[in-house]
Amino acid sequence: MTCTTASNRYAAYEPVLGFALFSSIKPMENAMIALRDKCVIGITANAERTGDNVLASLSIVTLLNPMLGYKKCAEIAREGYQQNKSIHQIALQEQQLITQEKWDELFNFIT
Repeated sequence: MTCTTASNRYAAYEPVLGFALFSSIKPMENAMIALRDKCVIGITANAERTGDNVLASLSIVTLLNPMLGYKKCAEIAREGYQQNKSIHQIALQEQQLITQEKWDELFNFIT
């Protein structure tokens, strides 16, 4: 009996809650429109900076996995993390595991 009485008590507030909900939708819509118009429209990606960020990431070692194998790629990634070096520095310059031409072929989507 207590449950039924409590739910009946809250049922009286449903119109007020509905009104409050629908009253807040229009200001939220206006805020989203203002955000789009004043902040989002016109944003462009800096392709050079984005490419640099990708090449600085250790996760690109996964592209070398079919060629070098999982174990070697894991070693390269570990070394890059521990010594704060890029995959390019380790695989090309230090260990000479891949040629620059092959590197450019694998990572041509970045430039």
